[in-house]
Amino acid sequence: MKRLTTFIALLVLCVGVCFAEKRPKYIFMFIGDGLGINHVYGTELYNAAVHPDKPNGGKMSFYNFPIRTYVTNHSSSSLVTDSSAAATALATGVKTVNGYMGVDSENKSVKNITELVSEMGMKVGVVTNVGMNHATPSAFFAHHQSRSAYKSLYEQYLTSEVDFAAGATILFKKRDGLKYKDYVEQAKAAGIEVVHDIDKAAEVSGKRVLLLPEAPLSKTLEYATDCKPDDWTIVDFTDSAIKYLEREAKKDGFFLMVEAGHLDYCAHDNDAVTTFEEVNDLSDSVAKALEFYNRHPKQTLIIVTADHETGGLSLGYTNYKMNMERLAWQKSSMLELTAKMRVLRDDGKTSWEDMRELLRKELGFWDHVRLRKKDEQLLRKTFDESFVAKSEEVVSLYSHNEKLSSVAVGILNKRAYIKWISLNHTGMQVPLYIKGAGLSHLSQCYDNTDIPKGIARALGKKLAE
Repeated sequence: MKRLTTFIALLVLCVGVCFAEKRPKYIFMFIGDGLGINHVYGTELYNAAVHPDKPNGGKMSFYNFPIRTYVTNHSSSSLVTDSSAAATALATGVKTVNGYMGVDSENKSVKNITELVSEMGMKVGVVTNVGMNHATPSAFFAHHQSRSAYKSLYEQYLTSEVDFAAGATILFKKRDGLKYKDYVEQAKAAGIEVVHDIDKAAEVSGKRVLLLPEAPLSKTLEYATDCKPDDWTIVDFTDSAIKYLEREAKKDGFFLMVEAGHLDYCAHDNDAVTTFEEVNDLSDSVAKALEFYNRHPKQTLIIVTADHETGGLSLGYTNYKMNMERLAWQKSSMLELTAKMRVLRDDGKTSWEDMRELLRKELGFWDHVRLRKKDEQLLRKTFDESFVAKSEEVVSLYSHNEKLSSVAVGILNKRAYIKWISLNHTGMQVPLYIKGAGLSHLSQCYDNTDIPKGIARALGKKLAE
């Protein structure tokens, strides 16, 4: 009898907890494009060595979330996913073929989480620091068999339920016969307020908003390592979106997806410092959501995850040590270092002495980072072969870097005992961090498709079940 009484008491307690848990009214999903577990931990180690004054010893803003785990992320066509298939899984709960967007492996459209919440009256925000119709953001408003069908993806955005969108640019192909300004005019014709000022975007009321630079950018905003004081960042975009959505969605709440897309670009370059600083920007963006959470703790759900890992980042590969402090001397991204090298060439400054001075200034070589003899020989050999004799590039998915720039940053990484195994995606599992309302419905996420399904359950709905 005593055991029965105890069992009943526990059952009542569990039922009480389930009924006490409110459905989330405000939902944040942060996606670090290319973010692996070592990208996160590596950034914390980097911060401890290079940014000792950061809060919590340089740990991520989400380091102490109640759920800290990892999920699988393969597509239906490969054990190594691309961004569109992974984003489709995160948006719809359905596996699909690499390159597909918002459709299943049979090319049939599947409902995404933004469409689901819109039916409930919730507002929707989609924010990225790369092209607003790139793979990851598009999975939250479009359905297409090709991730590169930029014109169609953008047109689907125009008729979507996305209330607040922000990006570095609108991606388009010249063969489509339209220019950047034509796409901007299309948005205006659709009744969308196109804004080129972050503060003004947050203040728009009663209308859909598209926040974009006034002039088209090639692909992304500036990397965090290269930002000037007035440059836009993903943190600024997140803050603006929250201000707009908090005001416009007081009644029914909102869903906001934020993609740190830069991360993937610099990880494809195997640029450790730039990658770590992009992870810091992601962390600072999540901190904006945590500020919101502190105002609405019983109604807010925050999810931080990734689509895939890029680069196969290894922390420590010999001698049982790392020297993260050596990374403090890198002053710009590999891409920006490439640009500075090309200025030297254009100015006719092609002597080894000029290049040594640039590497000394940008990477701390010789003054602060001692180079081995073989490192110096490799730098000089690369300089002679690819800078003086002819221009030679290292091509990754999104960048064409001077070979000397790639080699120099690679040497700095190795001097810090950091190594990369690939210039592309890997099949590694990706991190998942969760905090807030509806947590119990996401407590057992093993695959990326479980995440949107868990959100739907928390809302009392079904998605791709």
